[in-house]
Amino acid sequence: MEPVNDTVSVIVVNYNGEAFLEACLQSVLDQSRSPDQILVVDNASADQSLSLLQTSFPDIPLLALRENLGYAGACNRGIRETTGELIAILNNDLVLDSRWLESLLKENSPAWDFWACRILFASDPSRVDSAGDGMAVVGSGFKIGHGDLARHHETACEVFGACGAAALYRRSLLESVGGFDPDFFLIYEDADLNVRARLLGFRCLYVPGAVVLHRVNASIGSLSTTYVFFGHRNSEYVFWKNMPPRLLWSFMPERLLFNLLSLLFFLSKGRGGAFLKGKIDFIRKFPDIMQKRQRIQASRKVSTAEFRAHLERNWLKYRCRVKL
Repeated sequence: MEPVNDTVSVIVVNYNGEAFLEACLQSVLDQSRSPDQILVVDNASADQSLSLLQTSFPDIPLLALRENLGYAGACNRGIRETTGELIAILNNDLVLDSRWLESLLKENSPAWDFWACRILFASDPSRVDSAGDGMAVVGSGFKIGHGDLARHHETACEVFGACGAAALYRRSLLESVGGFDPDFFLIYEDADLNVRARLLGFRCLYVPGAVVLHRVNASIGSLSTTYVFFGHRNSEYVFWKNMPPRLLWSFMPERLLFNLLSLLFFLSKGRGGAFLKGKIDFIRKFPDIMQKRQRIQASRKVSTAEFRAHLERNWLKYRCRVKL
């Protein structure tokens, strides 16, 4: 089937990315198939990002937000400001292969609604950061192939969803799911969108030719209090908002075990306080989550069995490969 020649908007979300923003934007400009539109959304950066953009990239449109809306909120603002039938969303801490967009568009057929990239570690391009994203039965998202050799992930295949560091979406998908949930602020907003898209029957293709080098967690740091707080508050959001009723109750014991193991891990790393604060904030917002859950479950288009078939049961194997 011939690929569809849709228009493409590229959104780069920036927050204090002065150190790596130039390399990211230059790689967008150097694509073999140029985007139809590029937009930088700046989340009220406190560094010299805006000066860099105005000096080095004066022709790239900039949406400078007056407050930090988080990754989810900035993405939504960018989506509203762009016009492409396809929308690529990028972190600021990555560099694209020159054929990244060309490779994605070769797979643009009606069979697929969003596309995952082969994201490699910038520090070691022979290793995979993400070859698409999966979802465990406990509501924990994970990066497929994380830490594997890149040559082990050279075949296109259907995956649960896309890692939001670099992903391509149909505008119709983003409009159907209502965009990213701004209450996530950052971390797991892509996992939440993946789940909601899957519940509506949308499908994701992993495209190995769409290569991206990623400085992982360059903005928030690995195991920072921010990372732990939002990561483990938001994983509760994903589970309680989206899991179909039968699955929610079936996997509740494993969810509790997941939380216990995570607590022990973060206590050992001196991050137990951030973990518990995340859980307390989730409990405080539980009524709002339940209202969202009602809307999501009422609009679900796939059966419980069909959705369950896409979830990974052996969640502990994946969580042991990365930080709980």
